[in-house]
Amino acid sequence: MAKKKKSRRTLPVFLESGSYYTRIRWGTKPRFAIKFPLCTDTKATAEHRRDEIAETSLKGKIITAYERYGSEGVKRIKNQIDWRRKGGSIVRSDYTLADAVIEYREYLIGQRLAQKTINLYMMDLKSFADITRIKYVSTIQPRYFSLFKRKQTHLSKYTVNRQLRALQTFCNWMYDEGHIENLVRIKKLPVIATPVNYFSNEEFELILTNVKKGFPHREAKMDADDVELFLDAYRLYRDTGLRLSEPFNNELKADSDGFRLKIVGSTTKNSYKRFVHLTEFQATTIIRMNEWVGVQLKRGRIHREYTIMVFSRVFKKALKKSRINGKFHDLRKTFATRLYFLTSSEFALCHALGHTDTNMTKQYTHCDKVELTRDFADIARLRNLKDSSENSEWVRKNGYVELYSNFGFMYK
Repeated sequence: MAKKKKSRRTLPVFLESGSYYTRIRWGTKPRFAIKFPLCTDTKATAEHRRDEIAETSLKGKIITAYERYGSEGVKRIKNQIDWRRKGGSIVRSDYTLADAVIEYREYLIGQRLAQKTINLYMMDLKSFADITRIKYVSTIQPRYFSLFKRKQTHLSKYTVNRQLRALQTFCNWMYDEGHIENLVRIKKLPVIATPVNYFSNEEFELILTNVKKGFPHREAKMDADDVELFLDAYRLYRDTGLRLSEPFNNELKADSDGFRLKIVGSTTKNSYKRFVHLTEFQATTIIRMNEWVGVQLKRGRIHREYTIMVFSRVFKKALKKSRINGKFHDLRKTFATRLYFLTSSEFALCHALGHTDTNMTKQYTHCDKVELTRDFADIARLRNLKDSSENSEWVRKNGYVELYSNFGFMYK
């Protein structure tokens, strides 16, 4: 007796609101079901697409997407399907740019990047997606980056290049993850290196004079009792090269060897752990700054990060009153310029700033020595003093400034 062939159970096809759907069921107790659109009003085409779902891995992808993301996951799979490839009805499921951005964001979070840095990357990727209207990552071509650059003419070259660096990092990640087959090379805009913007001794004193006048209103509010603290804080930033948040987010240590701030390494700023050695007064200034932030939060300020930014806002207003071009971060550049002028050591400065290599440090090697002598008479005097053969005792006692430049300017 011939064995009866087992019949294969096919997925149903049904018409609803002028378009065909199929229903995918799985599980036993409980039993799940998904109504999946076939995007056609022709029954023969609908049956063919139904068979493609049943006989390929697409059925499993739809079930997995539903289990992970619910109806939103099913909608995403539907948008990924290309039903008309080469005039036929071959099903193709591609990795979309939107999915890549979501996964990339999770990757950045896993890499412990700061939220502000992640938001900046996401903003650049959104701008790229809006301009190019790319749907699938497999369709990314060099011409899209050319289009992106043409549409950003209202921005400076430096801003566009920053965006292109973010896109390059994103493309490198997609290549490493296997989402694209070929590594993408993005050509940046040609720019002329801008000179280092630092504050001379005279400019710095003028800025401090305007800080003393106080700013009692709005986001840069500073009480009269806080003026001396802000003045000491700006001297601290100028003499140590610390970034705005570093005095608040790192550990201050004190022992028989003195005071030092332990700067923890990160993926975006400092590439390694380093110590910034401080005088007792500088260490006390950091303690006072942290106490001030704590008092402000108790008085009603909500965000700690925004409270810390009051130091940069006050400085910005003082710059405007002084009619000096610049920004708060230029205090760090002033430190670097003065320290390189004193030591003439790229590697010492690279270590003091926490840079990975000397590429970022090289910008300070091109400053005009004549102008530096005019702008920093105190540093010029120290250079002459330590280079003099008559002052070997000074060199013996103070040579650490050149050997360990993260001590900053402790001679004061």
